[in-house]
Amino acid sequence: MTKMMLLTAAALFPMLASAQTVAQSRAPDPVRMKATVETLVSFGTRHTLSSATDPKRGIGAARRWGAAEFAKIAKGCGGCLTVETIADRFTGPRAPDGVEVVDVLAIQKGTGDPNQVVIVAGHIDSRVTDVMNVTSDAPGANDNASGSALVIEAARVLA
Repeated sequence: MTKMMLLTAAALFPMLASAQTVAQSRAPDPVRMKATVETLVSFGTRHTLSSATDPKRGIGAARRWGAAEFAKIAKGCGGCLTVETIADRFTGPRAPDGVEVVDVLAIQKGTGDPNQVVIVAGHIDSRVTDVMNVTSDAPGANDNASGSALVIEAARVLA
């Protein structure tokens, strides 16, 4: 009887070790979150009216990078996330020439009920004191790169 229990325990050990590795890989990673904040800061500004087309600077570059991060997470989980964008044109006092506001979404459907989803949201834009200044650096580590890092990390952990 003792031999059978030892064999069973020995057979289960690799599975337990594997489960622990999976749990650790799903834990929030402060180093990864800091790197995300630093990457978002590196876009110089993420002002809503900043460049949507520049490949390295502005809101467009930041949105594309965020979508790519979600796509990497989706690839790592076998397509458990779908990445989508929702855009709407806005004109008003803070966008007199109009601006396309784009939301980047990573959607994970429920495994038991695909009509159930988890929604975690944050804003990626940043600005300097003058809300109309779209050219000055507005790195926004705390407005709101840290919140965006949380959203990306939550997507990774939940995937």
